[in-house]
Amino acid sequence: MERRSNNKKLTYILTAVVVILICALCAAVFFFVKMKNSNTLYKEAQLAASQYNYSKAIDILKSDTGKSLIYNQTIEEYTQKMNELELKEPSQTPHIFFHSLICDTQLAFDGDEDAAGYNLYMTTIDEFKEILEQLYKNNYVLVSPHDLYVETENGFIPNEILLPAEKRPIVISQDDVNYYSYMKNDGFASRFVIDKGKVRCEYIDQDGTVSVGAYDVVPILDDFVEKHPDFSYHGAKAVIAVTGFEGAFGYHNVIDQNSPEYSEECDTVRKIAETLKSSGYDLASHTYGHIPCGTSEIETLRNDTKDWSEQIGSLIGGTDILIYPYGEDLTSDVYYDAYEDTPKFEILYNAGFRYYLNVDSSHDAWMQTGTRYFRGARRNIDGYRMSHNGDEMSDLFYDLSKIYDNRRPSVGDLN
Repeated sequence: MERRSNNKKLTYILTAVVVILICALCAAVFFFVKMKNSNTLYKEAQLAASQYNYSKAIDILKSDTGKSLIYNQTIEEYTQKMNELELKEPSQTPHIFFHSLICDTQLAFDGDEDAAGYNLYMTTIDEFKEILEQLYKNNYVLVSPHDLYVETENGFIPNEILLPAEKRPIVISQDDVNYYSYMKNDGFASRFVIDKGKVRCEYIDQDGTVSVGAYDVVPILDDFVEKHPDFSYHGAKAVIAVTGFEGAFGYHNVIDQNSPEYSEECDTVRKIAETLKSSGYDLASHTYGHIPCGTSEIETLRNDTKDWSEQIGSLIGGTDILIYPYGEDLTSDVYYDAYEDTPKFEILYNAGFRYYLNVDSSHDAWMQTGTRYFRGARRNIDGYRMSHNGDEMSDLFYDLSKIYDNRRPSVGDLN
C-alpha cells in the first residue's frame, strides 16, 4: 500500500517536472521569437532613419511595445534629428540620365558601325561607379520625381523633401532598358534576371559563358545603396524607362503571342517590375517605338501610346512617367503656357501620364508645372558630354578626370 502511494507521488512529481519543462521551453521559444522580431524591427527602424525617414523609424520602434523603455533613447535621438532636417527647394534638383552601361570596352569600341554611337551616348561601368562615389561625396541624395512635385486637385504643388542642411536631392534615370538585339556581342548585359530576390543582370561572354551580376545601372546602384543607405531618400533609387518594340528588360517575346516563350517571359517581366518597384525604382514609358513625340503625327503618337499601354504598361503595372525619346518634348518652347491644351497632350494624359521628362543640359536643373502635369529636364552623362562639356558638370562632380574611362577612343563632334 505504501509502495503504491510512493509510486503515485513519483508520477505526480515527474508530471509536474515535465509540465514545468514544457512551460519553460515554450517561454524560451516565445522569448526567442520576440527577440528576433524586435531585432528585425530595430534593423528596419535603423534603415528608415538612415534614409531620413525618421517618422517611420519612430513608428516602427513604438510598435514594439515590449521594448518601449529600451527604445526611448533612440526615439529621442531620431526626434531630434528629424527636427533638424531642412526643407529643400525641389525646383533646384538636377536630373541626370544614362543608357545601358558598357561592360566590355574592347567589344563596344571595336570599330564596327555601332562603336561611334556607343562612344558618344553610353557610359562604362567603371565611369558609373565613380560617378556614384563623387555624387555621394558631394552630398547628393537620390529622390524620385514624385518626391519633387505632387498632383493635387488644384494642380501640381511642391512636395516636402526634408534633408540635413548639407544634403541636396538628385534624380537619376536610365533610358532604353530593353537590351536591344543590335547590342548583342557588343559588351553589354543581355537582360534582367531575379537572383536571390534581387534584380541582377545576365551577361554573355564572347565564348558563350553566361554569368549573373552587377552589369548595369540597377544592380550597381542597389549594391551602392546597400553600402550607403543614406544615399537614398526614403528608399528612392532611379527611374527605369523602357520602349516596347523589342519587349522589355531583355525579354523580346512578350510582344509575340505566338512565341512558345510568350507566357513565361510575360510572367518574368511582371516579377521583375514588381521587384524593381518594391526596391525603390520608378518605371517609365519611353514610348513603344522610340518615336519623337514632338514631330510625330498625332495618329502615330496615338497608336504608339496605345501599343505601349496594352503590351508593356499592362505587364509592368502602368506608370505616370513618360521619358521622351531623343529628349524631344511636345514643344521646343521652354515655358509653354498652353502645354496641356494640345491634342497630343490629351492623348498622353488620357493614357495616365503626369510626369513628362525631356533633355536639356543647358540648365543645372529645370522644371515646369501646370494644372495637369509636371515637366522636367534631364542632363545626359555620356562620352560626348564628358569630353566636350565637362566644365558644365562641376556642380555634380569634383574630378571628372577620375570618372572618364581612358579606354575610350577619342570622341569626335556629332557632326
